[in-house]
Amino acid sequence: MSKRTTYLGTACVLGMALAAVPAAAATLTGFAGNVTTSYGQVDDDSAGSDTMKNWLLGGSVAGPLNDLPNLNFQFDASYAHEWANHQAEEVWNLGGSVFWANNDGRIGVNVNYLNLNNVPTGRNYRSFTNYGAIGEWYFGNVTGMAKAGMISTSGNRGGGHGTFIGAAISGYFMPDLALTGGVEYSNQVSGVSSNPLICATCGRDGTRITELEIAAEYLFSQDYGVAGFASYAHGSVSFGNSDSDDNAFRIGLRWYTGGGSLMDRHRNGNLNPWLPGVGTLGR
Repeated sequence: MSKRTTYLGTACVLGMALAAVPAAAATLTGFAGNVTTSYGQVDDDSAGSDTMKNWLLGGSVAGPLNDLPNLNFQFDASYAHEWANHQAEEVWNLGGSVFWANNDGRIGVNVNYLNLNNVPTGRNYRSFTNYGAIGEWYFGNVTGMAKAGMISTSGNRGGGHGTFIGAAISGYFMPDLALTGGVEYSNQVSGVSSNPLICATCGRDGTRITELEIAAEYLFSQDYGVAGFASYAHGSVSFGNSDSDDNAFRIGLRWYTGGGSLMDRHRNGNLNPWLPGVGTLGR
């Protein structure tokens, strides 16, 4: 674990469409929630590595902090079962955010804790925590997003610390269709040497992950709040002098409370799904 005379005309049409759509966002006035279920897999090109499959069930709830103008909270929780040949693990995730929101965007802080049970041989930690700042800004029907913070892992000799940073753009070219592209980078220093045959405890090597991400989400029904999504992430992973490339795929369904378009739900309800936590391969 691109694209120009024909394009120029298309860009002009899209630019006018983007400018014509209002920001349509504000602080929360009531509670919003969603429930997500999905299936995914991660392929690692390292020699001897198996494809890791997983099934996830999770949800989140968000609402206003009534005594503090424009301040809101969100609580996230999920469970995932991951498996490959002759190994399996259970992953529990809890997270929380506090954010300030107005018609132009949102800015806040996020903390996310992830615990792994039945950890297979080769995993260098049993818990993963990230905490930092998150923000999103609205430009017509385009949302720009960013996040950055710290990483802490623990549970065995591979425990350590590090940093992460990421940026993404979501475009709502239809009110019920979101196309997202993002990049994330994390650097974690651990207690494990990259050359354990020579000295298992000498030095503290770092794991560096650069992840490129694309995702699409479509709201099938504004009345029932049911959406489908699919995502792909490519990660370049470096540890000491070794490098590998990982590919992660995920498909799933998401049910939203309330009403409105997908853009309304992302801006007036729960945080955009990209914002909380660190990327698919960052743990």
